Amino acid sequence: MIGQVVAGIDGSLNSLTAFQFALDLAHRVKAEVKVVFVVDSRKTELPMIYTASHFDYGFERVYIPPEPGLKVFYDKIRQDIRSFAGNCLLLCKRDADAAKVPMVSVVREGVPSGILTEEARSGDLLVIGQKGENAHIERAIVGSTTEDVVRSSPRPVLVCPVVFRTPARVLFPYDGSPVAEGALQFCVNAFGNIWEEIVVLTVTEEMEESFPYDTELGYLGTHGIPYRLVMEAGKPVDTIPRVARREASDLILVGSHGRHKIRDYLLGSTASHLIRRSELPVLVAF
Repeated sequence: MIGQVVAGIDGSLNSLTAFQFALDLAHRVKAEVKVVFVVDSRKTELPMIYTASHFDYGFERVYIPPEPGLKVFYDKIRQDIRSFAGNCLLLCKRDADAAKVPMVSVVREGVPSGILTEEARSGDLLVIGQKGENAHIERAIVGSTTEDVVRSSPRPVLVCPVVFRTPARVLFPYDGSPVAEGALQFCVNAFGNIWEEIVVLTVTEEMEESFPYDTELGYLGTHGIPYRLVMEAGKPVDTIPRVARREASDLILVGSHGRHKIRDYLLGSTASHLIRRSELPVLVAF
């Protein structure tokens, strides 16, 4: 079972919704929640200003000190963000106390993806928003903080949309890979029987492939978790969201990569697509 759920917040609506998901899961499995606010050092550090001669083919750089007032300006930004962090954590603590969930909080300064990855080590699950304070910027390529965290996190990651609803029905796209098997085992071992149902979905483009289900279905049956097996033809990136809507799923469980790990990493896996586009929380395990 889960002992600690780590939630990363930046004060954005999406991140505070992610905290609600973390709080709900922690309450249901009787775990502690740790809330981490990262003061983005890219906003608070003085810019490094260099110059180089046009004829300097060695590109030797000469440092130009910033104006004295610039340091004051960036110190003020840091203080304001830390004050904002304190207010956000107070709101989180109020909700945690109301839910009778023990909570600890951490404020650190650095690059968010790196700090969240470090802080995740103390817990069993990391919960983050699908988008943060830059949600107004449309992302179509890999490289966001969220995807950086998912790729490097030492723990499973729950990526949450902006709207909260209690997750009870799980859609589990299964491709026969060991990582998918591990994801299912984590979901069952970590959360027990809190799920109303797990729909095991197989998606094949030509309905030519088949996978042995005996171990997975037997595992669910042993733990007393209701399940159904669904088979669909189509492309996973299109079929999974469609089936999730049809089955009234609340959460999508996926492995961090499929059977083609290197190819998926380079070209963009189904998991990456779901992280960017899903209207439901996506639990990425490995």
